[in-house]
Amino acid sequence: MVQAILVWSGAVLGLGLLLVMALGPVIVEVDTWWHERRHNRRAREARAKKAAMAAAPAAARRELAGV
Repeated sequence: MVQAILVWSGAVLGLGLLLVMALGPVIVEVDTWWHERRHNRRAREARAKKAAMAAAPAAARRELAGV
């Protein structure tokens, strides 16, 4: 009984490790794509905020900056 449990758990862990190794490059590629997308979105938001600050009068700038 114990031997069967050990064999099954070894098989499950082995297959899991094999899948992680096989999908490693895909996981890295997806993570890179996700990080780049998030970085671009934050940069776009920062540029939009900077443009709004430059176009706004001084009183509105303080309000936009949250001061």
